[in-house]
Amino acid sequence: MQGYILLSHGSKVKESNDASSKVLEELSKSLQNAQLAFLELAQPDFESAVKNLKEDGVTFIKVLPLFLAPGKHVREDVPHLCETFSKKYDIKITVLEHIGTNSGYVELIKNILLQK
Repeated sequence: MQGYILLSHGSKVKESNDASSKVLEELSKSLQNAQLAFLELAQPDFESAVKNLKEDGVTFIKVLPLFLAPGKHVREDVPHLCETFSKKYDIKITVLEHIGTNSGYVELIKNILLQK
């Protein structure tokens, strides 16, 4: 069974974290076994999300980093977390490309800019 983790940076600002929670809430209407995790400064953390999905019977996790650019977190921290907790929980974890590389994201920006 497949599961998903939306991985956000995390913030000390509650409204910022709430925005990520709203994305998960909308996705959960049509997507089962989805969790939100924060890299830092907020909960739940990545390990908690992996653990929850494993306890729910998930055997394969796709992680979508909700980052716009390929900084250190995307290039180093996220793959390291996935490797660490894949081993710890004996579960396959794949990291998708960060959201900023998705052509749909570029189309969204274009559509917003071209609105009247």
